[in-house]
Amino acid sequence: MNELLKLLDSSHNWPYQPSFYVTTLDAVTDKLKRRGQVHVIGECNRRCPMKLFGVFARSLKIVIKHRPDVVITTGSLPLAILCLSAKLFGAKIVWIDSVANIERFSMSGRMMLRFADLFLTQWPELAEKCGKAEYAGSLI
Repeated sequence: MNELLKLLDSSHNWPYQPSFYVTTLDAVTDKLKRRGQVHVIGECNRRCPMKLFGVFARSLKIVIKHRPDVVITTGSLPLAILCLSAKLFGAKIVWIDSVANIERFSMSGRMMLRFADLFLTQWPELAEKCGKAEYAGSLI
């Protein structure tokens, strides 16, 4: 999330500001509330697969309520679930894989390669390895 906030703060070229924010953690909601409406979908991972159902239900509820045109995320499994939910309703997906992934895409990123309308990596070497990923510079 810090990467995405940094991108929003540094770019004056965004035609629109986000209409709402989605996070996995309650701890960051105060920071985001200053910018707009915030939803918390919770955490899940492959070690706790039952949490996936709760994240999916909360994600679907948000997507049905807001019907986003575009979802922009720096990703994680819960946000991938939100993206897939939004994709079912026709949203475009912009996935920015984490700067921490130097040698290969994150697991969620590898899954989202198939579904993202725009997949960005912060490492030019990774973009060269994968035809669908693009390098447009680093966020940090």
